[in-house]
Amino acid sequence: MDSFRDVHVWLLVVFVGSASALHYDCLPSKILEAKETPSCLLNGVTLPTTEHLQNVTFNSNHAAVTMEHGHLPHFSAELARKLPKVEDLTLVSMGVRKLFISRSLKHLSAYNNSIETLDFDDGPGGKPGGEYELTSLVLNGGLLKTVPPLGGRFNRLKLLSLDNNLLEQVKLDDFLGLTQLQSLSLASNRLIKVEFGASPNHPGFALLKLMHLSLAGNQLLTLNTTGWELGSLASLDLSGNNLYLLAGGLDSLRALKELRYAQNDWNCEWLSKVQLHLASEAISVVDREPEGRCAESAMKELQGICCYEHAELDYSTDVFGTRWEQLAGLQRQYELLQYTHDLQTVKESEAIVDEDRVFRSRLDRVNLVQDGREQSLKRLQSNVAGEVERMDRLSVGITRSLAELRRSLNDLYQLSIQPEPSLDAIRLQTAAGSVKRIKAAIEKLRRGIREYAGSTEMRENHIRRLGERMAAVNGKILQFELENKQLEQHVADLEATVKMAYDLIDRDPSKPLGSRGAA
Repeated sequence: MDSFRDVHVWLLVVFVGSASALHYDCLPSKILEAKETPSCLLNGVTLPTTEHLQNVTFNSNHAAVTMEHGHLPHFSAELARKLPKVEDLTLVSMGVRKLFISRSLKHLSAYNNSIETLDFDDGPGGKPGGEYELTSLVLNGGLLKTVPPLGGRFNRLKLLSLDNNLLEQVKLDDFLGLTQLQSLSLASNRLIKVEFGASPNHPGFALLKLMHLSLAGNQLLTLNTTGWELGSLASLDLSGNNLYLLAGGLDSLRALKELRYAQNDWNCEWLSKVQLHLASEAISVVDREPEGRCAESAMKELQGICCYEHAELDYSTDVFGTRWEQLAGLQRQYELLQYTHDLQTVKESEAIVDEDRVFRSRLDRVNLVQDGREQSLKRLQSNVAGEVERMDRLSVGITRSLAELRRSLNDLYQLSIQPEPSLDAIRLQTAAGSVKRIKAAIEKLRRGIREYAGSTEMRENHIRRLGERMAAVNGKILQFELENKQLEQHVADLEATVKMAYDLIDRDPSKPLGSRGAA
């Protein structure tokens, strides 16, 4: 039984009819890291739908509960009511998108979730009615794009951490009412603008008890510290930004004892003055540049901090003024346009390569077919020339035979008109021989005429078929020439599209984009 108590989670699933009732029960384990009291650890809690939230039950009297590695898209008010004694709640990798904060919670930590919005225990009408007990709120690794409206509710909050979210700009009004706040961390967001000075709506308002402030790992170019009323700020982390100066300096931070400001793009003239101030006020610098960064970035090193020498420029004012929000929007639009352009360029390049491959394949086939047709045409022309030559020879032979036949007939005619010889036997014998020769010649002539007629008809049929084949070949050649012209035109169009794509890629980014119609 003692060994069983070391098990962190015991899950019992009871099936009743067609519906399932989920029951999660935990056993007290060792004190978890950073927890003052034993915590109920629930691993793998899976409540994806409203029905699951309605059917789940817990047997826990613990004031501290940790849920991790499960699936809980909506931590709702109904679920919070099923954990009435919980004062310290931790959610780790639970896939939470919407988080409800009850009044009884004192510590709430959520790591590596997908939190986009917060719900509050404000009661009917959505107006804060009573005080919240919350003193620490950690929402690291979420999808928050703006600072939640905390100030009007959490007047006991001492620690607030919104690291690794999607914040782009913050201002003092976002923390209005957090009068007890001692530690604020906005590290590893996308911050491009921070205004912590007194605002026109709240003149002189400040976070007087704030002791630690972290803006590390953002995209800040400049930071205006003029009017900062952070009289208790002892630790400031500005490392890992793109800062080139602090407009207003650090003179207003009288309580500052610790500073982190490496991995920025400081101006050397400004940096040297600040380092003199740090030395005179005994402010400790607790970070250093990565080894080799100054040399790799062609920067100068002053007391272990890299900087650029641009002494001729005036950085005393915020050159962008009120246009930071507009610049942020333009930057997002540019990144989206650049991504779309790159994606379209890749698609068009792949399409052009595919079209070129298909075109070249078809062109190769056309060339092969055309070569075959040309060879066939040459063979047909050679055959026709041979047939014509044979017809000429046959015509010459027939002409010669007709001439010989005419001569034989003429000889017979001459013999027939000559005076008859005295002897009838000689006459009859001669006449009989002549008749035989005439008959033989006539029969030979008839055979020659028949052979000539048959051969002539065969030659004419063959020539006619050759003519038809030549006509078909010429038609196919014309068709291939037409397809070749169409393919050449298509290639010209694709080359124009490629040229337009490369022109868009190579254009000067400082020039404005054309109109929608031109694009």
